[in-house]
Amino acid sequence: MQIKLKYLLFILFIASEFLFNQIVVAQNDTTVTNISHDSTHTNDSLTIYIPLHEFTYAGTRRFMIDGSIPLRKTVFRQVRASIIGGVYLSMLVGIHLHQQQAWWSGNRSKFHFKEDWSYALQVDKAGHLFGGYLTSYFLSEGLLASGINWDDSNIYGSILGLLFQTYVETEDGFARDWGFSPSDWYFDALGSIFFLAQHYIPELQNVTPKWQYVPSEWTGKPVISRPRTFIDDYNSSTFWYSIKVNNVIPHSWQKYWVPWLNIAVGYGADAIDAVINPNGPPDQLPTRRYVIGLDYDLVELLPNGGSFWNWFKQTLNYIKLPSPAIEFTSKKTRFYLLYPFQINLGGIRF
Repeated sequence: MQIKLKYLLFILFIASEFLFNQIVVAQNDTTVTNISHDSTHTNDSLTIYIPLHEFTYAGTRRFMIDGSIPLRKTVFRQVRASIIGGVYLSMLVGIHLHQQQAWWSGNRSKFHFKEDWSYALQVDKAGHLFGGYLTSYFLSEGLLASGINWDDSNIYGSILGLLFQTYVETEDGFARDWGFSPSDWYFDALGSIFFLAQHYIPELQNVTPKWQYVPSEWTGKPVISRPRTFIDDYNSSTFWYSIKVNNVIPHSWQKYWVPWLNIAVGYGADAIDAVINPNGPPDQLPTRRYVIGLDYDLVELLPNGGSFWNWFKQTLNYIKLPSPAIEFTSKKTRFYLLYPFQINLGGIRF
């Protein structure tokens, strides 16, 4: 039931975003849409809309879901805001029900704090940072499409993202087996703060947080235990920071580098839930994974299309796809052609 609900929520989100895009395009609001495709702006439009050369991420054109560009001053659009609010409210309710089934049901107690810094070898802290960042991104996108101005959308998107993460931590605080973890919340906040900082310090946009999730059994790793929800499956997760090399190398070197090719550093762990056999050697000790590999900037790599497609590939860029990488652990160093999958070529595993 939990797995089906997970996929149902994902399908609902994609379908609702596509429906929203179609409704917006159908509205008689051609002024905003046309200006996003016109490089010549009138004096009036320059005072209303953010210039295209400012609406970028790491020097690459950004996209809104309806194909328009952000406003300098808020012009609240009630229809869009109602649609977006309904979509987000449905998602929040669905997420709450999913987490209720997975974590909180039958596990209530008085609110309490419980520090878990050592849990999952801190991989969960990287997950909390990514969660705070991505939640802030989605909420800011909704505010932008509702007519909230460019600066306020980033500010309030970050605040709302942190508030949602705080709600989750507070629910954990009422769970008997967990508790409100201060370090989890600090990393939630760090993710939202980093998202906002990128708005004011463009150089930070050359580093993009990414998440890679591949179930352990797909990569030949032993499954010690299966978590209640994929969000907690830290054995199968790697959190990355992708560096846009083309922006940080000297200008004279850029002709030798492919613009869509980045370098990423990642962190994960294996056998997090392993237990030590008291009558013998450990079944499998938890092991940290440090990874460095190539990465793809999907905004640069994939072709442009309609407004929804452009926004979708921009959002998909927060997911790390398999690529060549080198993994370092305390046990060994290994090269992968498509990390984290192991490929057997002529008896040699890559």
